[in-house]
Amino acid sequence: MLTKEYVTELKHRGNSDIADLINAQRDVGMVVFILESLGQLPSDFHADFLYHLLSHNHAQVRLNAVKNIGKLNGKSDTKPLLTLYQHETNTGVRREIVSSIGRQRKCINKPILYDFLNDEDPKIVCQAIRGLLVFENDKEIEEHLRPLVNHENEMVRTVIYKEYFAKEKSKKDALPHAETYDFLKNVA
Repeated sequence: MLTKEYVTELKHRGNSDIADLINAQRDVGMVVFILESLGQLPSDFHADFLYHLLSHNHAQVRLNAVKNIGKLNGKSDTKPLLTLYQHETNTGVRREIVSSIGRQRKCINKPILYDFLNDEDPKIVCQAIRGLLVFENDKEIEEHLRPLVNHENEMVRTVIYKEYFAKEKSKKDALPHAETYDFLKNVA
């Protein structure tokens, strides 16, 4: 019987034991279980097998492979993820690709995330926004995100409004602590 503890043990050996275990599986459910059981990946983790799983027939395997690629502490290669994104039909896998690229927090990925802002799926757009918001006080990012307050999707508009416009409005409308509105004062 395969357990999470056994998967964890193999993961920490630092060689291709996890890849061999996955290759030996004939049941997609077991492959998914192994990928979901990986948890945090060690810095010396050999992840080549994860990239091979990006072409797997089963969407849940691809999703979990992308998710684990995103855990590689910024050492993942975005090219295979972008290739998969261009051909992927499963929206969950597509969202996870955007999340995985955003999780890297690399400035060189900003143009890629800008491109995701044009996707038809508002959840993908929100995921790209999330990946860009980690770069605080970046004027270039702000120039790409602020116009989305007029996006056709309410969820996207709300995220942008809360991030950029609600703060400004609350600053303008707020009274200093010791002051109050005239209509609230006791004038009698």
